Amino acid sequence: MKAEKAIKTNAANQVKNRGIWKRFAHTIKEANIPKGFLAFYIILTIVEGQILVRIPEVNGNFFAGDVSTSTVAMFIGLELVNTLVAQFVLYINHILRYKMNRNLRNSLWGKILRLKPSYYDKVSSSSLISRISVDSDGINTFVIDVVLELFIQTYYNILFIREMNKISKDVGFMLLGFVPLVFLISFIVGRLNLKFQSNMKYKLSDLTNYLSEIISVLPLLKAMNRQGYESRRGKQAIDEFYKSNRNVIGLDLGREIVGTLQGMGPELVIILIGIKYLNNGTFDAAAWYTFYLYAGTFISFCSTLAGMWEQAKSVQGQLNKVSDVLFEEEEALGSYVDSIVESGDIIFDHVDFGYEEKLVLKDACFTIPSHKNTALVGLSGAGKSTIVKLVERMYAVNSGRILMGGRDISEYGIKDWRKGIEYVSQSTPLLSGSIRDNVTYGIKRDVTDTEIMEAFRAVKFDEFVESSEDGLSREVGQFGEELSGGQRQKISVARAMLSDADILILDEPTASLDIISTNEIMHAIDSLKGKRTVIMITHDPKLIGSADHIIALEGDHRITEGTPEEMMKISEFVWELAGKGGEADV
Repeated sequence: MKAEKAIKTNAANQVKNRGIWKRFAHTIKEANIPKGFLAFYIILTIVEGQILVRIPEVNGNFFAGDVSTSTVAMFIGLELVNTLVAQFVLYINHILRYKMNRNLRNSLWGKILRLKPSYYDKVSSSSLISRISVDSDGINTFVIDVVLELFIQTYYNILFIREMNKISKDVGFMLLGFVPLVFLISFIVGRLNLKFQSNMKYKLSDLTNYLSEIISVLPLLKAMNRQGYESRRGKQAIDEFYKSNRNVIGLDLGREIVGTLQGMGPELVIILIGIKYLNNGTFDAAAWYTFYLYAGTFISFCSTLAGMWEQAKSVQGQLNKVSDVLFEEEEALGSYVDSIVESGDIIFDHVDFGYEEKLVLKDACFTIPSHKNTALVGLSGAGKSTIVKLVERMYAVNSGRILMGGRDISEYGIKDWRKGIEYVSQSTPLLSGSIRDNVTYGIKRDVTDTEIMEAFRAVKFDEFVESSEDGLSREVGQFGEELSGGQRQKISVARAMLSDADILILDEPTASLDIISTNEIMHAIDSLKGKRTVIMITHDPKLIGSADHIIALEGDHRITEGTPEEMMKISEFVWELAGKGGEADV
């Protein structure tokens, strides 16, 4: 299993280190381009090219004085057909964009849900939102405005070069001499554009992350009288974003000036040579005008082709971010054994674990007894939350084993293992929806209203629901903002009680609650004794005293465990925390 994991990791790293075009190719594959629409789009653009190449010829006839009925009819017909085809091209263009965007966003969202939990510790939620909502748009620019447009403009240029050569090969070859200059300028501008655009996007990300963090804690900010300090920080982030925008604006201005001069050169050559050829009889007025139209369109197409390099570089940063997500290693969700044992002690057997270079647990040995309430206590940063994450298999141990029923828990499929765990966090987030929606969220069976009310009676939340006009259908608001912290906590504990999970993890279940709510939550936890394996991260003296088992992380990687009575005798930390009313630094 370790060898297989190493192979997958190595393969992912190899793909991740590939060049830009291979990364783009992989992202395009994930976008699942609708092939039928793509083929129709290409056919329409070929037809449009054939029409465009005829229009200068007809205009040249007008310039020569040919206003016959057939010429006028040809002109009107070409313009009408060109308008109709152009509208179809535009329509299919939009369909391709929207379908690719939808497909890539679906692929990204599914990938994000399958990533290892450790990835979420490294990347902020706002950055992941940006990958789906903003950066995924880069696939449209690359596929339609670069790849397809490259094919279209190359095809158009071939058509117009052929028509120009029919009139004058010499002038046609002279115009081709300007093409390398156009591409050189676009190459330089494209490199600068990538640099400035990437910097602007990073500054925007910094600003977004700052605002999302501060706006969520505005009441706390005011209570601590930090408006002035945060005003300066916000102003700095906004100014940095403004400066990055200013660089992009300056580059755009320079590009417009260079582009104008770049277009004037070939036109000046065409005019001067045209005068010479008109004077010596090589061209007549109609031929010269037709050639001028062809040449002008050719120069425009060359500029468009060169501009594709700039577009490719401008979206490179976006698609790199998207492909970084797509190449991240996923959790191994397959099952490794037939079934999970129903219960058993959870044993940490000489476990080492750390985040990058910081070792949190060293040779950790302790037991979480089955179907008992275990209080997990310790100094700040000692590893309480880390132990919970290891039990949930959010991370894998560096060395050692975690056993249940005598079997290493890494042998079980992650999905199967986590089905047996219910986690109640300290922050107690709720989703928009009703009380019923939230209390049954994640439960893989039909739950009746009677069962829900029984769970609510256990946590003393039934009276609130019954007194509400909408009852269980009452909306909780975004993140549960319509309810108090204690009410949200009661819903979370009730959900845990309704689940079939054998292991319940409670992260500071009574933190920030009033005395009445604390007693009600404690009553519900006590009712679980002997029915579930309960792990409580807590510094509440009452919860610690009511536990069947205590595991104390006392610093310097020292871990002691025992019953409350035993721990009061052997652990000074537990005695200070529980015996003296919670004076330890937790």
